[in-house]
Amino acid sequence: MESMYWSKNYKIAKEKFNECLNSLNDKGLNVEHEELSINQNDPNGNPLYIDVVWIGNTDANKLYMSTSGIHGVEGFAGSAIQLSTLSTINELPSDTALAFIHILNPWGMSWLRRDNESNVDLNRNFLPKNEKYSGCHSHYGKLDPLINTKRVVSKNDFFKLKLLMYTMFYGRTKIKQAYAEGQYEFSKGLHFGGSQLEKGPSIFINWLEKKIGNIKKCVWIDLHTGLGIPGEDSLLVDLAPSNHKYCELKKQRFGNRILSLDPKAGIAYKIRGGMQKGIELLFPNINWTSITQEFGTLKGLSVISALRAENSWTHYGKYNNNNVLEHWSKKELLEAFRPSDQAWKNRIIERGVTFFNDSYNYLLNN
Repeated sequence: MESMYWSKNYKIAKEKFNECLNSLNDKGLNVEHEELSINQNDPNGNPLYIDVVWIGNTDANKLYMSTSGIHGVEGFAGSAIQLSTLSTINELPSDTALAFIHILNPWGMSWLRRDNESNVDLNRNFLPKNEKYSGCHSHYGKLDPLINTKRVVSKNDFFKLKLLMYTMFYGRTKIKQAYAEGQYEFSKGLHFGGSQLEKGPSIFINWLEKKIGNIKKCVWIDLHTGLGIPGEDSLLVDLAPSNHKYCELKKQRFGNRILSLDPKAGIAYKIRGGMQKGIELLFPNINWTSITQEFGTLKGLSVISALRAENSWTHYGKYNNNNVLEHWSKKELLEAFRPSDQAWKNRIIERGVTFFNDSYNYLLNN
């Protein structure tokens, strides 16, 4: 049953999303759907869109928001969770609405990239208005020659061993933070946050400005893969472990799956230009509960290795639209963020629907 929610590519995922919205219409729900064009195409020349949908009363003051695919290739799992979740919805209270944003980075999903068409990690692109798109962690420059090669890497170049040596020398926490924080100096490098707000984030913000003026309280779940124990989900929040809301979420609601982005506190790390924090700053009058639901896939070294290899192929490989997706690095990247194992896929759907129910009830009852 779960396999019906998984898609082979972005085009099929979009078609399934549209079918799901038709089913909601048939149930008598108010469904307002828009396609936001990013003015880009997939490898077959098909136009790409961010699908945004508002379900329920347009005057609602409570909002449940689900976002997927800001990291392109992670959208396969995010889409499947959103489709399975939407299939369970039959009615809504008059004061509550749902907003589902399906694949915020359709170019990345279509071309099997984590980043967008400008090599920008969109979850490092939402800098506050007073912060410049410049700088990087003091240790990123030391990692640059290793993780951002100026050639197409081979499958067996001892990268994992070299990265382990770096980690032993500089310390795991420091290397993790340097690698993933977000950087604005190496435009062909991993976790590049861009030089300005990208088109996808810009049109998403414009849509929110039109839609959420009445909202007083929002629970926002952003769906990701690639970090943590395979098949298990972690709930990441940009709150200190001493924060009152962090303690409430952890002790009264979601237990030990709630983790701070503090790199010393668990699997996560602090980031610059994160989407959820960036949006919260733009709409300060809303009481936000923003959670990143992150599903583990492979071991961390394997995920980083796949990202490095695919990035080198994108920038230095020789290919055309017909064969770009056939390179081994693309297939390894897909496996790193959407494992082919059916048990993993089933587990993702199960956990995704369960957490939707839990977090939706949290919105209704608080």
